[in-house]
Amino acid sequence: MTAELSPPRKSVELQDPGAKDLDSSSDEHFEDASEGGALAEADRNSATSPIPVTRVERVDDVPRHGEVPGTEAYKQRILDAVPDEVEVVPEGTRSRSTSRLSVSDRPLTPGGSVVPKTVVEKIDPDKPSHGDVPGTHAYELRAADAVPDVVVKAPQPPQRKPEDLR
Repeated sequence: MTAELSPPRKSVELQDPGAKDLDSSSDEHFEDASEGGALAEADRNSATSPIPVTRVERVDDVPRHGEVPGTEAYKQRILDAVPDEVEVVPEGTRSRSTSRLSVSDRPLTPGGSVVPKTVVEKIDPDKPSHGDVPGTHAYELRAADAVPDVVVKAPQPPQRKPEDLR
């Protein structure tokens, strides 16, 4: 009966030949992901991915459906995206494999517009706000929010005089 209750032997899949006991705690080394190699400031700036260039290849310069001003199709296409490049590639010829736009000409943000800064006004920046307390449901929800660029103390409203209340 004891043979029936003994744990099963380890199968080959469960054995880990690479695992070993450390001789001492000094053998332990933990490395942060950022410790691997520090990026220079210039490398960090170029690490952002540029917005891809939209390129249209056409076989001729003849206006197509939706490209003739004044037509109903033109009105419907007025809000379509405008390509960054348009190249005419006659039939039987090959198009260029690369863009003529240099990397410095490509915007880093959609449409090349400036990304706005987020500013948060807090009544009392020294006290935790709703969602600032770890372990609460609001804290978990706040974790999905973007981190503000600037946090400022909200200005005090003007004080009303007693005679203004009449």
